[in-house]
Amino acid sequence: MELRSFTLVRLILLCLTLLGLHSATSGCADAANPSSETEAAQPGSAIARDVSVTELKAMLGDRPDILLIDVRTDKEWEGGHLPGAAFLDFLEDDFESIAFTLPKDRPIALYCAAGGRSEDAMKRMAKAGFSELYNLRGGFYDWEDAGETVSNDSPVALPIGE
Repeated sequence: MELRSFTLVRLILLCLTLLGLHSATSGCADAANPSSETEAAQPGSAIARDVSVTELKAMLGDRPDILLIDVRTDKEWEGGHLPGAAFLDFLEDDFESIAFTLPKDRPIALYCAAGGRSEDAMKRMAKAGFSELYNLRGGFYDWEDAGETVSNDSPVALPIGE
């Protein structure tokens, strides 16, 4: 009787293991292929994706129409920021009411300290219909660690309602 119980337990554990492996591997394919909600697959589609420091620097050099927005707090802003950035604190209650008045067809690059708040901001703005959004992966910390220029200039004015 004990041998039969032991065999049954092993059989159940084997089934659970196989079921777990199937679930885990079926999710990997989805993670490797970004959904259409976060990255454009066709011309004219909305874009919302992460970019590296190198990519952002190149984009800012090649595309003067990109609006760069720092979504950190004012205290973080005062400690230094990317040159040419506008400022809009993601944690303030009026973030969406201000952000959603920006031109939806203008490319916008967002950053925060490490990339989390700016990613959340990017997702909210994408849902609101913005056509081209970029999030600086690693945020200000990665920008600074890469030895890129840090500014203490006043923020660029946000083009609200344009």
